[in-house]
Amino acid sequence: MAGNRITNSKVGDKEYYRERLKLGTDEKGEPIYKNFYGASKTEAKRMKKDYQEQLEAGVDPDLSKQSLARAMNTWLWEIEKNSGNKTSTFERYEVTYRLYVKNSSLGVVILSDLKKLHIQKYYNDLMKLGKSTSIIDNLHKLLSKFFVYACSEAYILKNPLIGLKKPKAENSESVIDDDELKVETFTREEVKRIIESLKRNTKLRYIVFFAVFTGCRIGEILALEKKDVNDGFVNINKMVKAVKVFKDPENYHYEIKITKPKTKGSVRKIPLPEILQNELKRLDVLVKREKIRLGKAYENNSLLFPSLTGTYIDSRNLTRSWKRALESAGVPYKKLHALRHTYATRLFEEGASILTVSKLLGHGSIKTTEIYTHVLDDIKAKEIEVLNNMLL
Repeated sequence: MAGNRITNSKVGDKEYYRERLKLGTDEKGEPIYKNFYGASKTEAKRMKKDYQEQLEAGVDPDLSKQSLARAMNTWLWEIEKNSGNKTSTFERYEVTYRLYVKNSSLGVVILSDLKKLHIQKYYNDLMKLGKSTSIIDNLHKLLSKFFVYACSEAYILKNPLIGLKKPKAENSESVIDDDELKVETFTREEVKRIIESLKRNTKLRYIVFFAVFTGCRIGEILALEKKDVNDGFVNINKMVKAVKVFKDPENYHYEIKITKPKTKGSVRKIPLPEILQNELKRLDVLVKREKIRLGKAYENNSLLFPSLTGTYIDSRNLTRSWKRALESAGVPYKKLHALRHTYATRLFEEGASILTVSKLLGHGSIKTTEIYTHVLDDIKAKEIEVLNNMLL
């Protein structure tokens, strides 16, 4: 009948014509639709067309109305993922977003409503929960990059980070991770049992030796090349790590990447004890035998600790071998990182200064080395016993 409106949707008591536009999928793979309700079919289609034209022009009309978490998720995977970031950089962005934005009290705030106070309070809450300043610093950098983008696209009028007082570390180079903070060590007897249980034709034996006698991080050890060992010293100037390479939020794989050391202080030169230098000669013989055994399938390399096929050793495989080695030696499990703590502890027990130990470990600040205060206190207590003879 002429004059009757064509409608296909009802909201409350009113009837509308609805048009739908699929925007993509959410993190669970479910479709995301945008609805347009018009008084007529023509109006609904016009609203949909206007919206599409804004999207094609590079403007998301709804971004400012979304929560911070949802808006950042869109930006992270549509903009940053394709902006030429290094794999390791994007992995850091993804981890920071997932752990500290996605399901956080800050993440639920609507972007256009977000104020400096929201962020300042969230930073303060993280500090109260014992999160390190390096974690907050990474979060701040990610938020800063996102807000610059949001301002440039006019989704928000002002960057809420301007004027915000971010918690600062005493030393900007002082990056302390959980492995550094948790000081677990092996006794002299345990170290002896572990090494004795590892045969000389086992690569793990030489990695353990190297960790015990240099205090290097496992990532630093696995990245070493033969040229890094020279005249009784080892030069630490790089690390190897398994980095997540993302296709999308749900699909990723790991790749071995060479990265810079954790801090400027991590670039260092460490003297090699004679006992370790002798072990490295045996390691060289072992590697040559492995190369001959595998023939053409062996990948030529310059690594000090190559895998059986001549590639970088996967730290995850190394961890599995380490667990089996401890079981075989009858030693309670501790992470490989405990060998680094054992090195530092033995140095203190033999009278090394905290400055020397800090330099050898590659700490950005002596503050980091102070995690060994319990060792220093024990040494001081023993040394002060000499005063008992003062009046004799």
